[in-house]
Amino acid sequence: MNTIKKILTWSFPAAEKDMGDFSKKERNIFSLGMFGQNLIYAMVNTYLSVFYSTVIFVPAAALLTITVISRVWDALNDLLMGTVVDKTNTRWGKCRPYLKYVPVPVAVFTVLMFIPVKSLSDIPKICFVIFTWLGWEFLYTLGDIPLWGMTSLMTPDAEKRTNLVSCARIIGGLSAVITVAFEPLVNVFASKDIGWFSGASEKIGYSYYSYQQGYFFAALIIAVIGGILFKLPFIYSRERVKPVVEKNEISFADSLKLMFKNNCYIRTMLVNILGCTRGLLMSAGIYFCMWVLADGGNYTLWLILLGGPFLAGTYIAMVSSNFCGRKFGKIKTLKFVSYFCAVPYCAIFFIVYFMGTENPFSIALVAICLFLAGFSNGFPSVYGTTMIEDSVDYMEWKTGARYDGVYLSGLNFSSKLTNAITLGITYAVFWIVNYSVRIEELQNAISAGKETLNFAMEYPDITIALTVLISFIPAAGCILQALPLHGYKLDEKMHGKILEELKERRAKAHTEK
Repeated sequence: MNTIKKILTWSFPAAEKDMGDFSKKERNIFSLGMFGQNLIYAMVNTYLSVFYSTVIFVPAAALLTITVISRVWDALNDLLMGTVVDKTNTRWGKCRPYLKYVPVPVAVFTVLMFIPVKSLSDIPKICFVIFTWLGWEFLYTLGDIPLWGMTSLMTPDAEKRTNLVSCARIIGGLSAVITVAFEPLVNVFASKDIGWFSGASEKIGYSYYSYQQGYFFAALIIAVIGGILFKLPFIYSRERVKPVVEKNEISFADSLKLMFKNNCYIRTMLVNILGCTRGLLMSAGIYFCMWVLADGGNYTLWLILLGGPFLAGTYIAMVSSNFCGRKFGKIKTLKFVSYFCAVPYCAIFFIVYFMGTENPFSIALVAICLFLAGFSNGFPSVYGTTMIEDSVDYMEWKTGARYDGVYLSGLNFSSKLTNAITLGITYAVFWIVNYSVRIEELQNAISAGKETLNFAMEYPDITIALTVLISFIPAAGCILQALPLHGYKLDEKMHGKILEELKERRAKAHTEK
């Protein structure tokens, strides 16, 4: 027990020291912690559905049902956690203490989700998935809401805060390279016969290959690295924003009412939720590369060729988000990008459908479209967070109390809800084309000696379904996310006035004490 306690409470003396004013060093270390957390999330968000549907073959109908259950669970879990954070008052602040204890359990449950259970019958397998998935969701929430809450508390300066969020998103977003690095890790461990799955050969081009073994060890490495980095924000970050009313007495019911009273917050949440199908490009794109482009073989090169341009567009948008926000305003920039990026998404379908994927010119066109589509991912990831933080300032201006936990729980909830929607859409499409059963039969044929595969020719319906998932549906999300921005009132001018007035109120309140 003492060993477990030491691991959970591990920290350095630096965690107790006064760090002074917010600095670039603190920003960079916090962003590194965000990278660790996002490393775990990116792997789970991108590969867990592949693991469930393609590796251990959980029935698609069961996955769809579990997804619905987990979102109901998260809706309550996130709001409750937001309320708990706002009531927390320790020597470390209200967000930091959770970052001291949560990273290790999150890493443990991450590994548990990737334990090889393919040999179990459906009922035990489904029960195991429910336990590990819901457990991971609960623990992740315990860390995610306080982590993002820190971005609102580390500095009261709007420009520094935007820069912090932008830097955290950029460095944290580098975890998306997991979509490229994870496959080689899986290949390394899956191709080593260590006696777990004797005689396994589940992939064309390998004499020995076990997806279950490869996914487990790759997930173990990512979980350990991510968990260690996830701990850094507790050690090297500090809470500096002190609200006018320091004690927030708010019930769970009141937290719901509080959210719906803030029109700016509701609109921001709708932007994040309605644009969720943009995430299908990364999640469903794995299936597209694996089968349509690589014909069940090594798809790492395809992930680099197509994922690289998309990530490049995303990072360029993140880096330029601060400049564009100052030059054109966040709302105008986000509206333009949303409508504009629907075009390259739609173009992907027509290029693949009419030109195929064997023509290098068509692949080059798809890569260009993906680069432009990356803008639709970069700007919302930064602005979606800073707009919620702006609404926290707005509510403090209106009420005197600062509800970072409650409001940032909405960011966490919308992230999970959007992930659930994209997963639900994917699983629904898979159910329609009977994906899991047919892919399991295909893998059995490969294990039995099938040496060649032209997936697009042999499975045209699945090919079209995967293409729609990465083109038309994300395009619809781009258009939908722009709609709540029409009529949004909390622009840079109004927010600047609010911050100036809050600065005066805080100074007066703490002087009187």
